[in-house]
Amino acid sequence: MKKIERFGKWFGIFVLTAMLLAWWSEYSKCGDADVELFPKKTFEVFPLNDSAVGGFSTSEVQVTDTLLTSSVVIHSGKAFTYAGVGFKLKSLKKRLEPLDLTTFDSMEVHVASKRMNSMKLRILTEDPVYTRKGDYATLRVLERDVPSAPYMLMGGAKGRFAVSKFSISEFRVPEWWLSQQGLEKDDGKTYLNSAKFLEIVSGSSTLRGIPDEMEIRYVRFWSDKTQQKKELYMYLIFILIGFVLFLIHVLKTSGRKDAEKLDA
Repeated sequence: MKKIERFGKWFGIFVLTAMLLAWWSEYSKCGDADVELFPKKTFEVFPLNDSAVGGFSTSEVQVTDTLLTSSVVIHSGKAFTYAGVGFKLKSLKKRLEPLDLTTFDSMEVHVASKRMNSMKLRILTEDPVYTRKGDYATLRVLERDVPSAPYMLMGGAKGRFAVSKFSISEFRVPEWWLSQQGLEKDDGKTYLNSAKFLEIVSGSSTLRGIPDEMEIRYVRFWSDKTQQKKELYMYLIFILIGFVLFLIHVLKTSGRKDAEKLDA
């Protein structure tokens, strides 16, 4: 009987210790993730246009410490035309390619423009089926529109920026890309763990043949683990309650034994 009781105590200690270690392992993974693309200049920036897919639009990029400006002219000739600025998601400071965006759950951008009412954010990822090595035009495209702040349409009030914060899950594969690959509907795949480029390009309201200007003040990927931390703290409370109950049980058992010895 004593062996069984001793085994029960050690087994209880083992279980509680294992639960605490498991809790700590999950908590240590729960730090907030944050990568600032601009103005921190984490990644290489380059001018971007639709020439890679047969278009004729142009883009010139200027970079200062606080502002990234892309002067664009959108030309007709293709069904889906665009120009803007791209970020090559290979860190300038660390060997990291492609970037795993599944680490993050949100994105934030601050943008303004001369005339266009909106801009388009594009994440390009490596698709194991459709992407051919070294062929930019075969990367999987994920898009999301964000509002701009066109100062020409706001009485020349330059300096205003439209701030957008949203979930990365809101990015969608555009219909033109699906059609290009012969897919009838979105297959739901994103391959965000293999992100090659982030692009900020002209929106659908951009006028053809008329120079426009895109201004970017802030871009980042981030992840807020507040809710997950709250849940982990609740689990910790349950573990500690279990530990207290186990300790009370052990003390009561020891107390009964001592009383039995005194009575004997």
